[in-house]
Amino acid sequence: MKNPQSLYKSFLLSFFKFLLPIGTFFAFSFLSFRADIVDLESEYLLKTGERLVEFLSHDEDLSDNQYFGNDYIILITDQNGKVLSSNRKVVDAKDIGIFKDIKPLPNRIQELENYLVYADTFQCGTSYCRAVVALPKTKLEKRINLLLVSSVFASLVTTILIAFLSVLDIRKHLREYELYSRELKRVALYLSHEIKTPLSIILMNMPYMKAEQEVKEAVERAIRRIIKLMKNLKVLSESELKPKRLTLINIKGLMSELAQFYKTNLYGKHLTIDAENIPKVEVISDYELLYTLFLNLLDNAVKYSKENTEIKVSGQLQDGRLKMFVSNVTEEEKHLESESYGLGLTIVDEIAKRLGLHLSFRRDGSLFTAIVEIGVDKGE
Repeated sequence: MKNPQSLYKSFLLSFFKFLLPIGTFFAFSFLSFRADIVDLESEYLLKTGERLVEFLSHDEDLSDNQYFGNDYIILITDQNGKVLSSNRKVVDAKDIGIFKDIKPLPNRIQELENYLVYADTFQCGTSYCRAVVALPKTKLEKRINLLLVSSVFASLVTTILIAFLSVLDIRKHLREYELYSRELKRVALYLSHEIKTPLSIILMNMPYMKAEQEVKEAVERAIRRIIKLMKNLKVLSESELKPKRLTLINIKGLMSELAQFYKTNLYGKHLTIDAENIPKVEVISDYELLYTLFLNLLDNAVKYSKENTEIKVSGQLQDGRLKMFVSNVTEEEKHLESESYGLGLTIVDEIAKRLGLHLSFRRDGSLFTAIVEIGVDKGE
């Protein structure tokens, strides 16, 4: 999240995630308020017309009145339709003729072409006059359009604000996580170093200890397994599974070293390791990560191999790539199940992704094979 592009992507994801529900809310609000606007304007037009009629009923000189306001068209006519007064000039009111023949309906709003109209009669002298108050629908549509623009603007501003606050909250928790993760890595590095050193000393002095051979072998296997776990822990904490030091690696020498490391682990199940059929090639990779990858593959093979069988490590050059095979005879169908892998093959999978290797598994009856494809150094 320190990368500006990551922040930008996070903001966009949050924006679009919240836009749909917030936009839906404001859309329903707009539809609801749109109907309310029409009702409120009709009610206000009705009250305006009624008050005007009540005022004109007590007015002795209708021609001397002046009407202010541009929202409504106000028209006062006699019983013959002659215009007595208006808030607009007759020449400017192009549609004024449509109001002359409108039928008065007290306490009701009528729709007449492009207008909402209130029309009623009142007594003026010895005869009756008619008052017309009209609201152009274009005025109503402008108010509705303004409400629509306001709804869209409000939904966008609300979504942007929530997305921004969401990103801030994510950054806050990420900072806390990074501090916690950094402390855990520091502790992991300390433990892997402090524990591995005395265990290595014990392992070197195992031949000189006075104990039965079986006990020595059991202790040695346990120590080697703890060292392997410490190595995995160091890889996870220090390098974060990212290649750091790319060097030329002799694959045959690497596998011979690993086979020697696991030599004492084989006695309990009477296993053997054949690592002879490996081409003498060099690959460019991170030694620490590649070592850890094959270490875990061999550990998995030893763990699930059937007693009195052979673990075979071989290699094959094909189209500029080296295919490494780690095969063993199994007796458990759950050999391929994820829960059997534990931390070891989880690390193998992640290392393969980081190093750009192709990792696959194959089963042929009881024979289980892990296949790793590696690019070979062009100089070879």
